[in-house]
Amino acid sequence: MNRPLTGLRVVELASEIAGPYCTKLLVDLGADVCKIEPPAGDPLRHWGPSGSADPDQGGLFEYLNAGKHGATVDLGRENGLATVHELISTADVLVEDLPAGSTARLEWGLDSETLGRINPKLVVVRISSFGQEGPLRDRVTTPLTLQAAAGWVNVRDPERAPVQAGARIPEYIAGSYAALGALTALRIAAAGTIRPVEVDVSMFESLLSTLPYPMLMAARLKSLGLPTNSKAAPMLGIVRAADGWIGINCLTGQHWLDVCAMVGLPEFGEHQLAVMLGGPERGEFFAKAQPFFDSMTVADLVDLSQAMRIPAAPVTEGDTILACPQYAERGFFIEAAADGWQFTRPGAPFRFSKTPVPPPLPAPALGRDAQAAWDERGARSRDEVVPNVALPFTGLKVFDLSTFWAGAYLTCYLGGFGADVVKVESIQRPDGHRYSGSLLREGDDWYERGPLWQGTNLNKRDITLDLTSAAGRELALRLAAEADVVVENFSPRVVEQFGLDYESIATINPDVIMVRMPGFGLEGPWRDYVGWALNIEQVSGMSAVTGYPDGPPCNLQGPADPIVGVHACVALLAALEHRRGTGEGQLIEVAQIEVGAAVTAEPVIEYSLTGTVRPREGNRHRVWAQGVYPTALADEWVAISVRNDNDWIALLGAIDRDELRDDPRFATSEARLQHHDEFDEVVASWTCRRPAEDLVATLVRHRVPAERLLAAAEMYDVEQLDARGFYQDLIHPITGRQRFPGWPFQISPGPAHHHRTAAPTLGQHNAEVLGALGLSDAEITALREQSVIGQRVLNA
Repeated sequence: MNRPLTGLRVVELASEIAGPYCTKLLVDLGADVCKIEPPAGDPLRHWGPSGSADPDQGGLFEYLNAGKHGATVDLGRENGLATVHELISTADVLVEDLPAGSTARLEWGLDSETLGRINPKLVVVRISSFGQEGPLRDRVTTPLTLQAAAGWVNVRDPERAPVQAGARIPEYIAGSYAALGALTALRIAAAGTIRPVEVDVSMFESLLSTLPYPMLMAARLKSLGLPTNSKAAPMLGIVRAADGWIGINCLTGQHWLDVCAMVGLPEFGEHQLAVMLGGPERGEFFAKAQPFFDSMTVADLVDLSQAMRIPAAPVTEGDTILACPQYAERGFFIEAAADGWQFTRPGAPFRFSKTPVPPPLPAPALGRDAQAAWDERGARSRDEVVPNVALPFTGLKVFDLSTFWAGAYLTCYLGGFGADVVKVESIQRPDGHRYSGSLLREGDDWYERGPLWQGTNLNKRDITLDLTSAAGRELALRLAAEADVVVENFSPRVVEQFGLDYESIATINPDVIMVRMPGFGLEGPWRDYVGWALNIEQVSGMSAVTGYPDGPPCNLQGPADPIVGVHACVALLAALEHRRGTGEGQLIEVAQIEVGAAVTAEPVIEYSLTGTVRPREGNRHRVWAQGVYPTALADEWVAISVRNDNDWIALLGAIDRDELRDDPRFATSEARLQHHDEFDEVVASWTCRRPAEDLVATLVRHRVPAERLLAAAEMYDVEQLDARGFYQDLIHPITGRQRFPGWPFQISPGPAHHHRTAAPTLGQHNAEVLGALGLSDAEITALREQSVIGQRVLNA
């Protein structure tokens, strides 16, 4: 089949979610993946329900490992190691998730030196909690403690403990970054390196990279003398309707005014800030608005809100998501068969016009022999020279029509690794993301100061074109005609009305690859709905799995945009590989609600197998005991996990409670789950008497997974991030020196830094870019006089 990564061979030595999701994305794109398992199998085989009598084939395992070949190998035996080394010798990529300091890497010949002898052209992707180097390298972690360390465990109710994101979503995020790193490293390998190219993926940094840059906002607030711990919440957020939950999310002041008009409370129009900050007006507003919500169904409220162009979406769960009209008409969820049993699972998170993703094949059964691991080797063209391993995308021309976050995140990445990214705005309607966090409109150039816009528009050149004018549209088409890649994430109707849709651009540039990232998709009954990050969380199931067991669904604080951007970039890099071999461009559609559902796969899979919706779990886990506990200081919390009996004995030693060793309530993992409330009381009675740093230090000495919850204002002060060079200082012409996060992996050989230039000012490169198109100085001056271009927001 004609697929982007046909012929790419990948060996996977990974378990659980992050590593397998990385290679699942590669399988979707056509790679030939051989999953190597020990005789006991990937532990994920036993996670969640199975549709067969085989206890070694759970539904989530099937989803993550569909279409892979399998090899069951005992790496403790010499013939087992020989088998693995033989597979690696003919592979292009190895993905492994051994602990960073594991001696097994050397014992199994997976160290850099040995792999260099086996296959010097290999790309090696190593996924670990904190990365391969740094003071936290050997820290014992769980998904909960990693979330805590990265600022992902957030206050959802000020009267209760902060809560993690549900459904293991962060693990998928690390896997998607690993896939991005792998495909980037393949470009570096094309430079003809004499040793394997290694990608060191930090799950901790992956989570930090996917927040909406809280460290940037905290630094900005601090510079203005404002508090950094504001409890402001998006409005309205998630509210209860007559038959379920709905998210109504005001992104602008106009949205708030429209909501007030919709619910019949126009007098609250001038109190948006007070309501957001939790003043007395907040309770009064919701008390008066709730009867309106109670009188309407979720579907009717969504229709009414969208008719008024208010971003609104249903909060779906494992059952209701299947009935969502947009998913249903687009056929996103598919019936998958595995050895006689069926279940429902998400489809691929991207769609290609020329190289479509086929239906999934079954996952490998345990006990497979490695001899038949590979399919016949497909052709892989590597004839393009990559002259600079630090800038593997040099020569790639990107025409960036993106707005806000998701598209900008993708193009920021490409620019950081060498692509020439030209971003288009207009002085009539600049990128709305400039206004996010700009705060107080400080100075005439306030729209240049927003930290969030700066953080996602590094590494680019910026021009302004009034696309409502014939001259602006003509220039945009000329730029698109010279581009290798065009990226946009507006609502579908926007680029069509400017004649910048794929069909129009491909007419003049047949080889172009266009990435379109609409919130709800290019087709379907919700095609033209308005929405942003919180809507994506709500309709894709992310919000429904997050929150207290006895409370409402909760938002995740907005990571949807970066998650979508990473998936879109993975798809784009695969399409570029395809074009290098065939010369063929194509359209890539990445519907944001489908990416959200792809990384929240568990609820729909579980519902299809059991007919039940699992309740929200708060900070708890299906197998081990854990929680988030108060400390001696207000607003300071620690996350602690007890995975097994060894952790329990170690915890008792740390808290000096050896008398509980023989307590039948806590004697086994099952007993601790059954008596979780009492477990929490034991732990909290100890944590509440000491500061978080002391608690974590004590538990780490006893090898018990524990982390302090990281606040936004503290994210620049993490020794591990400094040791790995995660942040980079850049000088902006208006705001001066600023620190920006990089990408959550290091590639060696590869770039020493992840960013090249600070974000541009509005229209900064008009003369440079238009001059290169052949326009004279006089023509550029005329365009400026006609307000087709400019460098200041019109009527700001």
